[in-house]
Amino acid sequence: MFKFFWGKGSHQSAERLKIQKELFQFQKTAQHGFPSKPTSLAWDPVLRLLCVATRTGAIKIFGAPGVEFYGQLPKDKIICSLHFVPGRGRVIAVCEDNSLQLWEISTDGSPSLKCIHTQSLEGKLKKISACCVESNGENLLIGTENGNIYIMDLLQQQMTESVIYLDVVMQKFLVSYFNSVTEDFKVNPGAVECVVEQPNSPDHILIGYTRGLLVLWNRKTLCADQTFVASQQLEGASWHPSGQKFVSAHNDGSYMTWILEQGEAEMPVKKEPNITSPYGPAGCKAITKIFWKDADLEESGIFVFSGGMPRASYGDRYTVSVVKGEKNHVTYDFTSKVVDFCVINEETTGQAEALVVLAEEELIVIDLISPGWPSFSLPYLASLHCSAVTAQTVVTVTPELYAKIKSNPQGMVSSSKLSTRKWPINGGVSINEQIDSTSQRILLLTGHEDGSVRFWDASTASLCQISKFSTSSCFANDDLDCTLENDPDDIDEEEWPPFRKIGVFDPYSDDPRLAVKKLCLCPVTGTLTVAGTAGQVVVATLSDNQSEKEVPVTLVNIVSDRDNFVWKGHDKLIARKGVQLFKAGFQPTSILQLHPPAAVTALALNAEWSVLAVGTAHGLTLYDIFLKKEVVAKCTLNPNDVSGTGDQPMSRRKSFKKSLRESFRRLRKGRSQRPSPGPKGAPTSPFPKLEDNCVNNAGPSIAAEVRPVERQIEARNVVLDDGMGSMVRCLLLAKTFVISQASTATATLWAGTNSGAIYVFTLSVHTGNRREVEPVYAQLAKEIQLKHRAPVVSINIIDASFAAVGESFDYAGAKSVSESPSPHRVVISSEEQFKVFTLPNLRPYGKYKLTAYTGCKVRRVAIIPFTARSDSSYEENCLVCLSNQGDFHILSLPDLRRQMNAQAIRKEDIHATSTVVLTHQGEAFYMLSSSELQRVALSARNSLQLKCQVIGMTTNADSTESSSHSVIRNSASREEKLEVIGSELTDMSVVSNTSNPNEDRENDKNNSNSETNNSTIVSVEPETSFGDMTVDSVKDHVILSLEECRITERTTETRIEELKTEISIVKSEEVSTISSAISIEKSHSIRQLSSVSSVQVDTQLDNQKDFQDCCASASKEKSDMLCTEDVSTVPLEDNSAAETKTAI
Repeated sequence: MFKFFWGKGSHQSAERLKIQKELFQFQKTAQHGFPSKPTSLAWDPVLRLLCVATRTGAIKIFGAPGVEFYGQLPKDKIICSLHFVPGRGRVIAVCEDNSLQLWEISTDGSPSLKCIHTQSLEGKLKKISACCVESNGENLLIGTENGNIYIMDLLQQQMTESVIYLDVVMQKFLVSYFNSVTEDFKVNPGAVECVVEQPNSPDHILIGYTRGLLVLWNRKTLCADQTFVASQQLEGASWHPSGQKFVSAHNDGSYMTWILEQGEAEMPVKKEPNITSPYGPAGCKAITKIFWKDADLEESGIFVFSGGMPRASYGDRYTVSVVKGEKNHVTYDFTSKVVDFCVINEETTGQAEALVVLAEEELIVIDLISPGWPSFSLPYLASLHCSAVTAQTVVTVTPELYAKIKSNPQGMVSSSKLSTRKWPINGGVSINEQIDSTSQRILLLTGHEDGSVRFWDASTASLCQISKFSTSSCFANDDLDCTLENDPDDIDEEEWPPFRKIGVFDPYSDDPRLAVKKLCLCPVTGTLTVAGTAGQVVVATLSDNQSEKEVPVTLVNIVSDRDNFVWKGHDKLIARKGVQLFKAGFQPTSILQLHPPAAVTALALNAEWSVLAVGTAHGLTLYDIFLKKEVVAKCTLNPNDVSGTGDQPMSRRKSFKKSLRESFRRLRKGRSQRPSPGPKGAPTSPFPKLEDNCVNNAGPSIAAEVRPVERQIEARNVVLDDGMGSMVRCLLLAKTFVISQASTATATLWAGTNSGAIYVFTLSVHTGNRREVEPVYAQLAKEIQLKHRAPVVSINIIDASFAAVGESFDYAGAKSVSESPSPHRVVISSEEQFKVFTLPNLRPYGKYKLTAYTGCKVRRVAIIPFTARSDSSYEENCLVCLSNQGDFHILSLPDLRRQMNAQAIRKEDIHATSTVVLTHQGEAFYMLSSSELQRVALSARNSLQLKCQVIGMTTNADSTESSSHSVIRNSASREEKLEVIGSELTDMSVVSNTSNPNEDRENDKNNSNSETNNSTIVSVEPETSFGDMTVDSVKDHVILSLEECRITERTTETRIEELKTEISIVKSEEVSTISSAISIEKSHSIRQLSSVSSVQVDTQLDNQKDFQDCCASASKEKSDMLCTEDVSTVPLEDNSAAETKTAI
């Protein structure tokens, strides 16, 4: 009875809940790789930060290695362009729906971005076509399709009424120079194509229109100082750093250099002075973007532009060209479309330091200072999908093995072709904990479509590639891997354009049979096994020296006992014969080729025994790595699979009639009711069955909480959902107890198939010198069939401490067999439930049904040790599983009680669910897209926390304060105006303000709105320009403020009467606190407002408590209003003065 209540009960003690919080915590920590579908790039020259946006609404800011910030827009918003507010830690995202999103970097150390303002421009005529942020970061200039330029105040985060209208721009120069402009421009010059602020002259902006008209607009005089007319359609423009000349790019593949006229120009309308067609004169594609930067010892500077290729011969190339003088000219050729690019200037000299190119599939940073213009090695934003990722695994290795792999960067770009300068994107500071050189390292291994394996250091937030191993060199008739970077000295000088291949992304694969399916790496010895699509398995070991040798090949026929089997798939790969030269690093030692050459579905390695187990859709084999020979082969095909004939197998899904009937039954019973036990009668099987009803026989089972109503799992003969029932889903090599009445553990091989069959082999492995001559023997010891024939996803063996035994988890420091105390248990995880059996008798110990009632399936299973957050000595080994619904479940061992359930992946994202890999540290990796990895933590202790901050970032409050001080300095007669205001006021009694706080907020809001309206009125005066403060504007503002004061004086009298009636409800504690902070001298006159700011007022109203209460509240109300109005706080005598004081 007690066992029943303990096993089925839903109550958990407070102590257990506290332990769970110490052990488990789900959190999405970091993202690795390259963002999918990028759309825009932005650079902050002050904070030296780089921002990337995508079509999925993701915004990512990068600085120094370890400095990353993430933001995410709603899924229906596509970001078109990005614009940094220099030095403010803010970025503006222009979305496809014509909205603006203002994002700000978090200042609390978290790697997050928060959206602080959203602004939409409605109407087709207001479609945003170009944007420019002022150099002081105060305003955003928004160019539109109709030719108008709107202005957004970034400090107040609102649109202003100042607009640069197209008709005004045209009238300013068409009146005097009507005959100098073509008829097209007189009608409509087109949309605003670019808005660029003139260097060293922020009052001038260069406005470029689509049809080729460029106007140098003076924002002070509101007129066009100079105009420039081009015959070709405009694509973009860029100023020279001197500000005296600029370059414009056009759609015919040419760019023009324009020089400003000094002083009063005789002909302010200029036409095409200097035209350059770098790849003409034949028809060329448009130059979409151009930069003109300073270069060392070059008066002409350096030109960087994209496009401009001849249409007929190179119209399909994706290029960015760099031109420096007459001798230095390189056309960088990318394998994916160029999305955007920018040029980074050096902090000290200001000359062009680096070129950052954002392509669709990778990011490239080129050094523009070092000779030959080499590229930088990326510390982040690595292109994981340089060849399509087809397999991945995570291994925790020893520091010795990590150092050995890193010291032999096999397959990497030569250091002589990389820049030796420091990484130029160095903004922000990472405050993450540094990794000790003696600690274990986390390696991420990715297998690719081209047969290569890349090694990534995943110990930190910056995912860096440290090595590469390619299997394509082991097979004939395939081109060897070659890097896309060429030596700059090898460029053919006679070739035009001077192309140079750059980047690592390769969208093509020589042979799809080379694709990697499974990976295994020994965390201690470094033995690597790579299994491919055509049944090939390459075994490689680490070597510090290059060698010449021939790689032996072992052929294994899995279906040798099935004479009538016919393989109709692809052929096997032909291994390369003869002696080959292998560089230092991973070198192949042997090749195992299976027949039929089907894709490998399961792989298990035990480097200590030097054996390798391989599974396919047709069976499994055990391979002796040391002697390079087959140990055993087992075919798992049934007669139906071999002959290809027979009746259709039974489906897992029920009939529609039965499903509908049971649905109505569940509706009647309700979801809170427990299900009735299933029918006892079940189809028989030729194999021994493991009973389901084993909970009450031995040990506890089932999760702690009450579960919804479950449907019964129906028996079936063959599983169709995941392909052939003979497919081997999992393999395990472990030393455990499988022979009855045996006191010592035995080396075993466990295999689970898609039809619920489990095969257990006992192995005879010699040690010492005998291992070199004595082969490994294997014998089938047990053959088990699960009752419901559900696919076996995972097999795990646990010892008395519930820790994993064997190679189910490859990690350094794992327990050896001698350290695994008995008794042992086996955890068999099918797609539908988990079962625990004792060893060696296979007696049921417990089970847990996970997926019977929702239709979901188990996809990944692992045994992970969880350590308490505050106490490293406390540890629990738990079973972690992932379902196809995208949620993680953590179950305790061996009772299988649910500890945590976390939703991590959308159930519609099948690709992400199928790519999840679990680590020994309680983390998980999965593909967020084809090029990006998401990292999540399940452990409360082992969680990679990104902690970074940006130093020197100017906040919005600082900007507002400096702006207000500037206004005060410019208005010299402000204090005189205050005296005028005071002379017009009458003495009024000051009473306590005990009104509703909501009313106070409304009053503050109204005052703020009135101030905003006043500033808006000033800004649209014809004689002023936006953002400039003049004496006239201050005078107008003062007049408006005086009028407002007179109106406020009349409303104050009514307000005082209302306050007097509410005195009795004021709390004494609040009154004493406020009154102690604000002292008021009743006898002072209003005329002393401007001169008594530093005078200490004596408190003379101790005997008038009621009056003091009113005074304190009223003074508090006024002080709040004064802060809003940006006026210095001065002692006031009565409430009338407080209400009439406004911003001037």
